[in-house]
Amino acid sequence: MQKFSNLFKPIKIGTMEVKNRIVLCPMGTGYADGVNNFPTERMAYYYGERAKGGTGLIIVEQTVVQKKGLWSPKGGGIWSDESLPYWKNVVDEVHKHGAKIVIQVGHLGRSTTSGINGGYQPVAPSPVPDHFLQEIPHELTIEEIEEFKNDYLDGVKRAKEAGFDGVEIHCTHGYLLASFLSGRTNKRTDKYGGTLEGRLRLPLEIVSMVRREIGRDYPLLVRMASHEANGGRNLEESKVIAKAFADAGIDAIDVSAGSFSELDWEIPPYYFGHACNMVNIEEIKKSVDVPVISSARITEPRMAEQLIAEGRTDMVGINRAAIADPFWAKKAGSGDVEGIRRCIGCTRCIDELFTSKDQLLKCTVNPLVSREGTINHTPAKEQKKVLVIGGGPSGLQAAVVAAQRGHKVTLVEKTQNLGGQVRAAAIPPKKYEIASLITYLSYEAEKAGVNIILGKEADMEFINEFKPSDIIVATGAKPLIPGISGINSKKVATALEVLEGRKTTGQRIAVIGAGMIGCETAEFLAEYGKQITVFEMTDQPAGDVGVVIRPHLLETLKRLGVELKTNTKVTAIEGDTILYSTLEGQGVLNGIDTIVLAAGMIPNNSLSKNLSQSQIPVHTIGDANNVSRILEALTAAYEIGSEI
Repeated sequence: MQKFSNLFKPIKIGTMEVKNRIVLCPMGTGYADGVNNFPTERMAYYYGERAKGGTGLIIVEQTVVQKKGLWSPKGGGIWSDESLPYWKNVVDEVHKHGAKIVIQVGHLGRSTTSGINGGYQPVAPSPVPDHFLQEIPHELTIEEIEEFKNDYLDGVKRAKEAGFDGVEIHCTHGYLLASFLSGRTNKRTDKYGGTLEGRLRLPLEIVSMVRREIGRDYPLLVRMASHEANGGRNLEESKVIAKAFADAGIDAIDVSAGSFSELDWEIPPYYFGHACNMVNIEEIKKSVDVPVISSARITEPRMAEQLIAEGRTDMVGINRAAIADPFWAKKAGSGDVEGIRRCIGCTRCIDELFTSKDQLLKCTVNPLVSREGTINHTPAKEQKKVLVIGGGPSGLQAAVVAAQRGHKVTLVEKTQNLGGQVRAAAIPPKKYEIASLITYLSYEAEKAGVNIILGKEADMEFINEFKPSDIIVATGAKPLIPGISGINSKKVATALEVLEGRKTTGQRIAVIGAGMIGCETAEFLAEYGKQITVFEMTDQPAGDVGVVIRPHLLETLKRLGVELKTNTKVTAIEGDTILYSTLEGQGVLNGIDTIVLAAGMIPNNSLSKNLSQSQIPVHTIGDANNVSRILEALTAAYEIGSEI
């Protein structure tokens, strides 16, 4: 008997029947070619993998009808017939796994820049800049609006010709049609602005044009925000807009929230919690008589089942949950909920698209994202006796892959707990979900037959007695101890010692280092009423924190009364006094009870050095090789586990 019966009931969207209630809602990948903006094989494999994993409906990321509307140089375009064979490839890859596929068609409007879209000035209903990008857009003329409507219609016709099962009209997140709907961005006084009717006019005209051209039988969806937190639109107005769309012939309403100016509502992070938009979504559902799709950090099958069973939504958009685990749906359907690799809400997926060099969608907990169809570990040619030293994420991931390939794997962890530094990373407020990565990897290790030994240090004596054929060293990193006079004071503790509860602090605390570790440790301590000063050598506190989460973290520290001293270097610790230097000169902070070190991490690689002359192949991975982040550690671990 299927565990989540409501989640796996079929549903119809217009004439399209979907086999279950699980939706991969649209999210940019950066998997177009960057030259013609045609989808690549990488994009086809990415969506195909989620279809293979049991997702009922795949909604492809926003695909633009004009080049000036691109969200990224590697965003997809559907403005030319030459793109059709490439889009057909994506459709075929999804269809062969039994899923339905809809494409989201839209235009970024003011939420792009001339540096992204090939040199065009962004366009908008009014010359109101995007709050994030701040490039003044060109106010569309009536003639240009007509041109856009025709280009939009042509894009929909191409989507149908490419074989998509339906089209979703993009009316959310502050992009072009959303900016017409919002009083925050639409300041027009002609027929396309001024009143709610005026702001609705363009989206409804497009719905009408599409219906006339392709008929009533072709499924047409719309994605809209339930609200814009910064004053663009409230829930009551959104309910009216949703009803207008349904009355105009839309077959389903896909509800999200936010825009570039409230990026955390657009891409909800861990601190928003689960199903964070459901109160608004269920109110919109009451106003329409077509299926409603919910996007609101829904990552748990039990929660998805309950939301549908209670009638609060018709379908659930699992989005980043399916990025983290493409087989979320199949695992939920079989009851293997422990085997689901959870999204941890870190938003690195979006950070990669915005700030990384290659601008490709990636995932902290899933090293195979963007590599679907290209990496599949094959059975080992001969079974080896593999020793993995270290039970953090990289050690566990390497052990799992090596064991799955047929090796006899033993993992040794010197403490009584698996997880490494992830255990400490889960301590700061609302960061608990990161611990699910270790729960998942531990489950996979047990299932793969990895022999796990806890509370044992794998020293040279142990290694010599064990006689492994290969050694994977995943001993992680250790805190960097800066060369500050007085650093060996009994008042000094590392951030890891504090977070793990190995050392207590006094009331007045100085934190040295304002990266992610320092800021999150300060937040953790400030919630206990501690008085905290954080010293940072650069001018960028939380400089290694992603673009979505950083503003919230800094705002929280400010609210909690944490003092951030940037461009400040601690020069000495003398009793309860901190001596420091700034751009303006020298300073002193008296009465400090505890100094917390968060000045960075260095590889804990002494064992690797001791094994450097060994005749046994030694593979050093993760932070023990190069201090980085979880994704990099898991990627290296997966590759080593696949190669041995």
